Amino acid sequence: MSVAVKPVHAPLAKVSAIFRRDAIVALSYPGNFALSWISIIVEVTVAWYIASLIHPSTKFSSSGHVEHYFQFIAINFAFVRFQTAALASFAEAIRDGQLTGTLEVVLATPTTLPVLVLSSGVWSFALTAMQTGVYLLVAVAYGLDLSHVDLLTALVFVALSVAAMSPLGVLAASLAMVIKKTGPVEWASYSSASLFAGVYVPLKTLPWALQAIGWCLPITHSLNGLRAATEGVGLGAVAGDAVWLLVAAIVLMPLSLWIFVRAVNKARVDGTLAMY
Repeated sequence: MSVAVKPVHAPLAKVSAIFRRDAIVALSYPGNFALSWISIIVEVTVAWYIASLIHPSTKFSSSGHVEHYFQFIAINFAFVRFQTAALASFAEAIRDGQLTGTLEVVLATPTTLPVLVLSSGVWSFALTAMQTGVYLLVAVAYGLDLSHVDLLTALVFVALSVAAMSPLGVLAASLAMVIKKTGPVEWASYSSASLFAGVYVPLKTLPWALQAIGWCLPITHSLNGLRAATEGVGLGAVAGDAVWLLVAAIVLMPLSLWIFVRAVNKARVDGTLAMY
């Protein structure tokens, strides 16, 4: 009796197919696609004007030397995009499937739910990486100093950031599956990042209680490591932030996927899978 063996490359082929689908959909709206790139210039310009009103300070540096506020805020604005992508991409894929009536068809294919939901973020993260690169190039034209970047530290923290923030997006997708809205997760994540994660002001300038809240957020440790990387700080000096992100990814990813599977099963039982 012959036993069917599932090709090892099958999940990769499915990921590639979903990536192509999402890329085609995004590029089919050239106006919106172009505006997303033009907005980068606007964002950098606004950040530069805001920074010009604030005096340089050691508070904006990871290594303790005097730093311009633009150096601080430009790096934060550039890389906080990864949290935005993580929160939006997975849930948007679910909502689009519900609105277009294709969700049931996709879920009927022989594709595991974890592969399905995680694949929906590949295009978004790839696009975010390109836009972040362009953001940094434009910021360099405004005076951002990237001459001391520690590339290894930067790459490690980008990878860990994606891994640690993606579970939040999967949780948002779970809400979209059950209640057709993603508001609570996205609102809580965006608000907490703006207030407590050191995006606009250094975390160490906040009251102790707010610093404690900020320490619990993945984006805080992500930005700490990425700012340090741009100053040439080695990975060992920010190992604590890297370990925090790694542990968060290891704990939260399986949990969020388990919740997503439960959400899909509940929608199937309730008969609301394709409702919107």
